Amino acid sequence: MVKFSELKKGDKIMHSHLGTSPTVSGIVMESPKQGRGVKKTLLVKVMGSEVGMFDEIGSIYSNQVMEVERDGAWLRVDQKELNPMVCFPNFMLKAHGA
Repeated sequence: MVKFSELKKGDKIMHSHLGTSPTVSGIVMESPKQGRGVKKTLLVKVMGSEVGMFDEIGSIYSNQVMEVERDGAWLRVDQKELNPMVCFPNFMLKAHGA
């Protein structure tokens, strides 16, 4: 499991920003750690073409990031440091098989 604050520019992620199942991949365009804290939104290149939409760069909410690819393996992102009351919906994790 990877902490959200450990994400870095260039990481490949899986997220639910488009509200689709299956989830969509993206590439992190900026580090979530800026200044003294962790950002609530993240600039990502969203690969919407995977589900028949357009590819675009835009901000997504931090709690929509589900997994990150590290050394060829997909690792779940721990979002507890963001807000203990906000986490990735369990039904989306089960649908993705995480």
